[in-house]
Amino acid sequence: MKRLIPTLILVILCVGGFWYAQSKDFFKEKPEPSAALVTINKDEVASYSIKNGDNEIEMQRKEGNWTMTKPSPLPLDKFSADGWVESFIALSKDKTVDANAADLAPFGLDKPAQQFKVTLQNGAVHTLSVGDPVVIQGFHYAMFSGSPEVFQLSDSKTQPLALSQIDFMDKDPVKLDYEQLRAMTVDWKGQKWTMTKTDADKKSYESDWKLGEQTLKAADATQVIDKLQMLSTAQPAKRTTEVKLDPPELRVEVKLVDAAKKEITDVYLGKLQQDTVWFSKEGSEWAYAVPIASIQELADKGNPPSAPQVQTEGQPPAEQPKAAQ
Repeated sequence: MKRLIPTLILVILCVGGFWYAQSKDFFKEKPEPSAALVTINKDEVASYSIKNGDNEIEMQRKEGNWTMTKPSPLPLDKFSADGWVESFIALSKDKTVDANAADLAPFGLDKPAQQFKVTLQNGAVHTLSVGDPVVIQGFHYAMFSGSPEVFQLSDSKTQPLALSQIDFMDKDPVKLDYEQLRAMTVDWKGQKWTMTKTDADKKSYESDWKLGEQTLKAADATQVIDKLQMLSTAQPAKRTTEVKLDPPELRVEVKLVDAAKKEITDVYLGKLQQDTVWFSKEGSEWAYAVPIASIQELADKGNPPSAPQVQTEGQPPAEQPKAAQ
């Protein structure tokens, strides 16, 4: 029996090793990663377009800067414009369906629902066409640049390409460097206040700030500044020539000191139209539709809650206002 013990231990070790290797997929042949549909340098891209049904977006790059030529110009978020190109370059097919499709209609590729086209500086064009959905949820039929091959493509790969016009827009009208900020004044329909940094030599998160007669700690002042910095829109911007800003109901003055210690004052104006305030920096090409609620929240930051009144012993409570009869 003692002679069998080493053999049993060896068998147990072999079984355990086999089980561990199987659990780690050591015996499975790992599929090779799919090759990219196209190999190009992102700096070689001169333009690209997105066709989604009847809607079309066209972007062109000149001297390193993107502009939207269709359907209409907008102030662009550079990261979104560049990110689209990177998503296109990263495309890879998931599975070949028909290597030489003679009839594209069964795949919905005779009239593609979506087309994404990239044009290079040398004139070369690369086009991804997307047709009908595959039976497997989350995939569509697709083909690339005139090749007869129809392949299966994951929706997760096309979603970063199927952007709308506003997805490319810079939606934030205010760009602040907190360390350069020295004071800000908000005047909204006569509701006016000014907040000033008390110690210019300290960081914004260290210095106290003066709001009217009240002193604010850095954390509280940052919340006020955030309300201005975080103003945003969900609507397409308009050129300032299309929006009448005079006379404005909103005026915001921001006093800054640049790297050369030169004082700068930026002025923002806002014009009320129903439940929207068209908001623009003086001298800017663009006006942004900011919800009136966001502007009111900013204006209300100038009215910090007053300290609760302390009732002294023997003093009658303050008379409450009577309800309207």
